[in-house]
Amino acid sequence: MNDRLFAAGSRGPRIAIVVGEASGDLLGAQLMLALKARLPDAQFAGIAGPKMMAAGAYSMVPMESLAVRGYVEVLKHLPRLIGIRRRLKKAILAERPDLLIGIDAPDFNLGLEAAAKAAGIPTVHYVGPSVWAWRPERLKKIGASVSHILLLFPFEEEIYREARIPATYVGHPLADLMPVQPDQAGLREQLDIDAKGPVFAMLPGSRQNELEMLGGLFVETAKLLHARFPDATFLVPFITRETRLYFENEMWRQNAQTLPFRLMFGHAHEAMQAADAILVASGTAALEAMLAKRPTVVTYRITDFTYRMVKKKLRLPYVSLPNVLEGRFVLPELIQHEATAENISQALANLVVDKRLAGKLADCFTAHHEALRCNAAERAADAVIRLLGARAWA
Repeated sequence: MNDRLFAAGSRGPRIAIVVGEASGDLLGAQLMLALKARLPDAQFAGIAGPKMMAAGAYSMVPMESLAVRGYVEVLKHLPRLIGIRRRLKKAILAERPDLLIGIDAPDFNLGLEAAAKAAGIPTVHYVGPSVWAWRPERLKKIGASVSHILLLFPFEEEIYREARIPATYVGHPLADLMPVQPDQAGLREQLDIDAKGPVFAMLPGSRQNELEMLGGLFVETAKLLHARFPDATFLVPFITRETRLYFENEMWRQNAQTLPFRLMFGHAHEAMQAADAILVASGTAALEAMLAKRPTVVTYRITDFTYRMVKKKLRLPYVSLPNVLEGRFVLPELIQHEATAENISQALANLVVDKRLAGKLADCFTAHHEALRCNAAERAADAVIRLLGARAWA
């Protein structure tokens, strides 16, 4: 098996880069493009998603190979994940790239980064692990693994500074990409939505195991909302055919195929901005909903074992990024046993009916959007180039 990452005889810097899910793929692609604008001969290889591959990265295995969340789920796939990391580590240590960038996926990337750093290869971790929310003991491992960490949120800098871990706050690329003032009417026209009633965007997750936990719940919620709002429209964006197929099967299983669903490939940001209210699986999608300035309900389900383990370690009463940034509950979170179709549909209905609350949320979200809008990809590229140092190709 040939696991070589980089072409022989390259003139530019060789940068190993590893991503594990769709949100990180976007960050990686934006960073790659910013770096290539200044280092046109740079090579990127490791594990990449479709956006990073379109920007020129070589991927040893599909990014989806790493897309697993939760203790039980990870344990099921542990031998395969260990095998992938072993192959990648061997290739990195053999070829000695100029830099290794791990994007999010800390449970996979930090061990890889630690091995590279110990071998004298500079390492960057892009997206600070959420030590402010749970598992603060990870700071010691992070310090041993990274040469520099790139942070998305301003409150993180002090945490890493106190831990003596070199860090740079760069802002969030999504805040740069999404407009501060969304054009709801224009997007509805673009998406050919002629709705008499409320429009709901529903994002049940990007991973197959998330659809298995949430797909049926989202369909059941739509049925209850449709009974209350017969003219409602439901926009449901997907990243993969597999997740779309799972959702379609749930629609048929619940006899909901005649409901006004609009199943979409991609266009999640457009769907959110066109909606009156949003239902998201907790994660990056909650931040995207905040940047869309729409009232949102955050939900999530995992195995009971994983939930009990995570709950013991939580340091905050909320899990979604909009609530973390605000320091209080501004969005309802219906997690695990509270995540029922009755609870979720009632919460969404309340948000649609209360126009005054929607306006207050939009003002609050706009302030956070402007704070995170820092030209993140360029700032991240600046930090990476400083770490690469002055070379003939710089």
